[in-house]
Amino acid sequence: MSPLRRRLGAVAVLLAIALLSAPAGATASETTPRLGGHTMIGPQMDAGTVDTLFRASHDARLGIVRLDVLAAWLFPQSADAPDWTSLDVVRAAARRHHMQVLGLLSGVPVWNARCPAGVEPFYRCPPADDAQWARVVEQIAARAPEIRYWEILNEANLVNADTGRGEYFFGDAVEYARFLRVTSAALKRGNPKAKVVFTGVLEPYKAWLAQVLDQPGTVRAFDIANAHFRGGIGKLDDMARAARRAFRSHGFRGPLWVTEMGYPSDQYFQWDPHYAGINPPTAQHQQARYLHAAIRVLLRSGTRRLFVTLRDLDGPWGIFASEGVVNWPVPTVKQSYYTVRGMAQGLIRAARRARAPRGSARARERRRRARARRRGSAPRASSRASR
Repeated sequence: MSPLRRRLGAVAVLLAIALLSAPAGATASETTPRLGGHTMIGPQMDAGTVDTLFRASHDARLGIVRLDVLAAWLFPQSADAPDWTSLDVVRAAARRHHMQVLGLLSGVPVWNARCPAGVEPFYRCPPADDAQWARVVEQIAARAPEIRYWEILNEANLVNADTGRGEYFFGDAVEYARFLRVTSAALKRGNPKAKVVFTGVLEPYKAWLAQVLDQPGTVRAFDIANAHFRGGIGKLDDMARAARRAFRSHGFRGPLWVTEMGYPSDQYFQWDPHYAGINPPTAQHQQARYLHAAIRVLLRSGTRRLFVTLRDLDGPWGIFASEGVVNWPVPTVKQSYYTVRGMAQGLIRAARRARAPRGSARARERRRRARARRRGSAPRASSRASR
């Protein structure tokens, strides 16, 4: 058996273990540990670019794409005058490629932003009128039933060291808790099947998370916990388990997703000495090695769905610029793309095997063929399976 097939076989075993250990009360769609793509699709992109990124995700066997939905873009003037153009482009791509979508919802419109004087950008401020914000959110959810999963703000606990304000949300923990409750209720009015994903927390987050989840009603306002991990392979297991414990300690019993995870392919930013190249070809190889190891560790640690950074950034923005498995803005695949695709295929096959009744003729035939492959012999179709 080739090294690649051995690796994919190991991933399949990890998947089966993860499926069996799904938390009580969680649905299969929330706990299936399939891979997704953190695409950074935004409303400013034309339909052709959106389709390119959906197709790249689909061809990599990534079952779900994470993309930006900015309310300020859809409701520039008021809650009564939407412009659905950019949202409808995403909806059409999701249907065309048969992809699930995680919408990263943010962007309070300027006409409803509660900002101190002179603060920019306005769309990171809490809403001045919760009822108006809820009207906007309910309309978005109703318009886009293709988007079943909604992540409420990106990294709301991240603080800018220079300004002392939040990097993506100009509010404190109590304000995020209120924002989450209002937004969650509105999403589920617009689409009763919607599932709410917590913001992706970054370390250190325990004190902030405690303040959020201690607010009455907040634990019930979301369905899926969320964290963003970028660290050495030896630390990822501890990071995932610590995140699960932190949410559980406040009464949350649902699954954990990781909606961002990546590693640079530029050797100048490969900070892990065990995964560091000395030139572009070896650096791309090291990125692929890192992702292979990180995916295995995080799934084994109880992460139910993991989103790998799909594309590079639009410009040379330092350590995160080359995290994608696809070069950008000229879309060509890297070595890591094939690594991720191979692992995703292994996860899909394992999920199908796990869903098949163990005593069925089809399941027995698959096990017989697998044993024959391991022995190196050519399998013959059994007479029972062929009938």
